[in-house]
Amino acid sequence: MASDPGGHAGTAAGAELALKLQLTSLALGCSTSKELCARFAAVNPETAFTAQNAYKWVRGKATPRLSSVYEDWARILGGGLAASVVAASSFDEFAQMIRGHWPVPDAALARLRQDHPVAPPLAPSEPEPPAGMATRQAPWRPNHWLAGRYLAVSPSWSQAEMGNLVLGRAEITPADGDDFAIRYTENLFGQDVTMAGPMFCDGRTAQASLRCSLSLRTYFLALRAPSPPANIVGGILCGAALHDFEARSMAGRIVLVRDHLARSDACEWPGYLAASAELLDAQLGGLGYVDVPRRMTATRRLLDLIQAAPAQGLLEMPPDALGALGLDFDRVAPGAMRASP
Repeated sequence: MASDPGGHAGTAAGAELALKLQLTSLALGCSTSKELCARFAAVNPETAFTAQNAYKWVRGKATPRLSSVYEDWARILGGGLAASVVAASSFDEFAQMIRGHWPVPDAALARLRQDHPVAPPLAPSEPEPPAGMATRQAPWRPNHWLAGRYLAVSPSWSQAEMGNLVLGRAEITPADGDDFAIRYTENLFGQDVTMAGPMFCDGRTAQASLRCSLSLRTYFLALRAPSPPANIVGGILCGAALHDFEARSMAGRIVLVRDHLARSDACEWPGYLAASAELLDAQLGGLGYVDVPRRMTATRRLLDLIQAAPAQGLLEMPPDALGALGLDFDRVAPGAMRASP
């Protein structure tokens, strides 16, 4: 395998290279240097982007001396990017190019700028890893992808609307530290009903306690933390039925579909909608999802997941089914990486 120990980089050049590599990892969904190395090896088995070199480059301690590294980098990113552009661009220029082809959320990019990706120097007693050994890299946690606007799809709890869907609006925004806030709104019977509260993510799950502005009741939301590019976030919503004279305790599946267009008329989304793939697909088309035949496949899978009968009396959001749904939406998302058919 080719070797390039990397030259000593100036602080600014090394730090900017590290930021660009971190952004590349973010766009590709790589959480470790080992995964990023595998992407380089996939386009060039003799790549100089080895584990030993990556250890230095992702920390800004050195920069590549071989132009082939940037050629491999450009091939991974695609979109007609030239190796010279990848090498010479500033971080802001590079970020603009990446976002033209990959769905990097605003909040994730802001967090990248805020949290310097270059790891602190090793302690004197801690040796650098030998070639071939997995290296440390500041990991991208799943909660970096949570922020955004979503269409929320869930089954109706109302006896009068049983069998229909509820379409709501959800917005997840960063709060202090790694925490978030979520605001969820349904338009029921011509009235906006809003629930809001803090959201906490442990890397695998995102959970929130929501206070309803109308009933003053508390609702609980348990979501699976999404993987990039996080077009789909799914989980369970539980509480008491609002428009129900018995105020029955209820729980149901809920799926958040990322809104890529952030339409100004989003407030016009209907509250209740018949559980029809055609009607739901029309709503999803308004979020920016393309490729109508594939989008309909994704829509039907979403309906099946929402309506699936509980197993052994337990209502859950199956991770395999949720993952398959996310892949369907990744295939039709604007500018997202296209999965193989």
